[in-house]
Amino acid sequence: MQFLVNTTSPFGRIAHIAMIEKGLDVEPTLVDPWADDPRLRAANCATRVPTLVLDDGTPLTECPLIVQWLETTRPAPDWPGLLGPDAKSATAVVSRAGVALGAIDASVHTIITRKVTAPVLFDETPVGLRRRRSMIEGLERLEAVADILAGPKPGSAVPTLDTICAVVLYDYQQFRYGDQPWLPATPKLKALAEAMRVRPSFAKTMPRAA
Repeated sequence: MQFLVNTTSPFGRIAHIAMIEKGLDVEPTLVDPWADDPRLRAANCATRVPTLVLDDGTPLTECPLIVQWLETTRPAPDWPGLLGPDAKSATAVVSRAGVALGAIDASVHTIITRKVTAPVLFDETPVGLRRRRSMIEGLERLEAVADILAGPKPGSAVPTLDTICAVVLYDYQQFRYGDQPWLPATPKLKALAEAMRVRPSFAKTMPRAA
């Protein structure tokens, strides 16, 4: 099994955390999607991370689909469930995770656009401002439900997908936009992110420059 990822992708980090929490701790194979790495291109014609190549050569792509595969192939109660104990819980978890994923998507696409144009030429455009709004409102909405995301003792139990995505969003925003004056204060998310680092799945996957 081969897990193709880089050191900065929040989508790769979500998949990696989920894999570790499900007992599938595969040593990452680091690739550069921007360099058209032949290993990544062979497995994923979109050359995107994360890409998980199974032992039989089947490639799995896109972090929500990898999480879905994990939930199917390593189901509760034999393995920790990432969507909660029942359908009602799963609905709430998926809803909150969607808020985080939307903000992550806006964050990543802003960084991608900056690769081909100067930030000053994009960030203040209508599209750039809309993406910024998505980041801000996503963080604010998750801050409002941070007590639910944290639970009674954050870091002590396997987190659900909404908590994983919210923490990944917070850490990625700090990594990419921590010096920006428009970034809202989210003290509860900050405390949650720090608390979750007691878990190896979060500590070993922190975003870092290559």
